[in-house]
Amino acid sequence: MTTTGAAQPITQMFKIHAGASVARADAAAAHSDVLEAGNEIVLNVKTLYYHLLSAERRKHALELRIQAGEQSLDEAQKGVDSGVVLEEVVLKGEAQLAEARHALGEVDDAIDDMEVQFNDLLGLPLATKCELTDPDQETGSWPTAAPATTTPVAELESEALTNNPNVASARHMLEKAHAGLNAAHAEYIPDVTGIVQNIHQNGAPLLPTNTEVVGFRAEWTISEFGKRTGLVHERKAQVAEAEENLQHTENQVCIDIEKELRKLHRTADELDAARRLVKDRTEMLRVVGDQVHASTANVSALRDADAQLADAQAQLFDAEMDRAIAQAELDRTEGRQ
Repeated sequence: MTTTGAAQPITQMFKIHAGASVARADAAAAHSDVLEAGNEIVLNVKTLYYHLLSAERRKHALELRIQAGEQSLDEAQKGVDSGVVLEEVVLKGEAQLAEARHALGEVDDAIDDMEVQFNDLLGLPLATKCELTDPDQETGSWPTAAPATTTPVAELESEALTNNPNVASARHMLEKAHAGLNAAHAEYIPDVTGIVQNIHQNGAPLLPTNTEVVGFRAEWTISEFGKRTGLVHERKAQVAEAEENLQHTENQVCIDIEKELRKLHRTADELDAARRLVKDRTEMLRVVGDQVHASTANVSALRDADAQLADAQAQLFDAEMDRAIAQAELDRTEGRQ
């Protein structure tokens, strides 16, 4: 006698569907986490890139300041030798020169540290020397040269809540929690399976050779009722936690949007002040140059004016850098990177 049969789970499909929903939510959350990590890397690379360029400008300004200090110190020493300048002027000049050299050393150390971090972010050997291109040389202008965004805050927040990877990940975690709750509810459903069997025998002449059986088989463990109830309560708590986490994430994104937008608008004033300072220092350099040419000012005054112009240009670059980073942070929060 041989028995051939087939079984088709029926109510078990509810549990299988809930498990598949959990897996899909996990995969979607992992994808959102990857996007968020990518956005953070992009922002960190941009930030280090601008800070490295800024440090190079500050280094150049300090080098000019040291040259001006050395020239001024030389002139002061000659004045002391001729008796027209007090020794105090020389001592003051030496102190200022030592301070400038110390500041230059700190900038050099900062550049070395940032270069190592930059190479690490890019996945390059730590000893790699990268030659960075200025934004204005690469594109003809800064990427944030346009006026600050005038888009309403509510519209920016709506876009961020739609595209921000952190919000998306929190939503997927809520979907996963709901799928887990559905799976817990499905544990109350008995396992019902549809069966079809064919029994073939040739040993009993009085019985038919082939017998077909169609029916259902149900299994349910009554003693696990308390376990199922506890699982449902646990999954409900997970849903409440996921809802709270989603609300907190959305609130944090809205706070970040408003904070970064204010920061971006503030950089407009910083940029205007830096441009005015460069204009003033440029004019001062022209006036001092004329005075040196007319022999009414020392060469040290010209070098000092040149150093002050370089410092003002470094401040202008810092203002442009702050604007670019503020825009990059806003783009990151909106999920546009």
